[in-house]
Amino acid sequence: MHTLEACRDLDRRDPLAALADRFARAASGRIHFDANSMGAMPVSAPERIRRLMTECWRDKSRRAWTSEGWVERPRQLGADISHMIGAGPGDVVVCDNTTVNLFKVIAHAWKLRAGGDVILTESHNFPTDLHVAQGFVRLLNDLGVDARVRTAQTRERLLDRLDRDVAILYLSHTDYRSSERWDLAEMNERARAAGALTVWDLSHSAGALDVDLAGAGADFAVGCGYKYLCGGPGGPAFLYVDPAHQGGAWPAISGWMGHAKWDRFLTEYEPDPGTARHLTGTPPVIANEVFAAAAEIWREVRREDVAGKHESLTETLIALLDEECGALGVGINSPRRYPHRGGHVSFSHPGAGPVSEALVDHGLLCSFRAPSSIRLAMSPLYHRHEDVWQAVRIIKDVLAREAWRDPKYQVVSI
Repeated sequence: MHTLEACRDLDRRDPLAALADRFARAASGRIHFDANSMGAMPVSAPERIRRLMTECWRDKSRRAWTSEGWVERPRQLGADISHMIGAGPGDVVVCDNTTVNLFKVIAHAWKLRAGGDVILTESHNFPTDLHVAQGFVRLLNDLGVDARVRTAQTRERLLDRLDRDVAILYLSHTDYRSSERWDLAEMNERARAAGALTVWDLSHSAGALDVDLAGAGADFAVGCGYKYLCGGPGGPAFLYVDPAHQGGAWPAISGWMGHAKWDRFLTEYEPDPGTARHLTGTPPVIANEVFAAAAEIWREVRREDVAGKHESLTETLIALLDEECGALGVGINSPRRYPHRGGHVSFSHPGAGPVSEALVDHGLLCSFRAPSSIRLAMSPLYHRHEDVWQAVRIIKDVLAREAWRDPKYQVVSI
């Protein structure tokens, strides 16, 4: 049995325990298990923004671009988080959003492909991933280029369809619904054997799992900055390109920040020699400052410690849900073996939508995905095993009393 004292003992032995105080907890006292939707706010973020508004914007005006390093911030932030995804400091930039970055790397990969005219992905990939691929292929078709998106409904079917027609294998590392994850190294190897390049979406992995892009042989990757990485609401995303591919093609969007000599204001474009060629326009200074509040914490963290803590948290959660809520209609949707499980834990219940609404009122913030799944996502940086124990107590209480049947919980938010 996973007792409260057992959870507290795990917290006492947690190498990341001290970091929790560097993140703000909700004033309401609610437990926020929605790190896969929006990470917690670093305590230093408000003061950073106050200083930016007054000492920088108000007092320094345009001179802050240089004195405050605003122009270099996309490269700096990329270097700060690079170790968390197994990349070199110069191989990652933080910029734009996930959708725009997906388009950039797909276009780059297409130019470098060995052959084939197919982008292969899962039919249930996250919508924006599918839409970007569909839009890119439509653009090529309109220009008279043969290109197709090929989808597969199951993992077995996807492996069967990975053949010499495939130019790009395009996958989300972690399924945003079930939290099932792909084996990065295995799929990169399979893609290479078929002559395809790989593009990975790490939005539900980076900052929680032991992601090693270079070690696994990944070609390209992007990810969201405001989930586990705590980059702030709508914060910029990140983009990775394997060093072997960085100079192989012009970027799909050639903007002045991606110029090799951006400060010379030259009329002819010359791409930066590295991943920074995928920078576009003026950096979003305020959003980057929020991200920097989290990045200063990530610089101090070992990826192995993050992954170890995440495994312990999710294993504890699944065990407690089984023990305390299994008889109340809860079923685990996510893979039970940790190597197959991504950032969050998903469980089902016949009243999942209303249950998720009732949980908020009773002190637990989570997310619902139709038709019957509730997602619980914990951050290794600021969540504790005691939080897990308390969260399951809340779930058990709501289910046992059937509080979720109250009419006010029948309208379900996304």
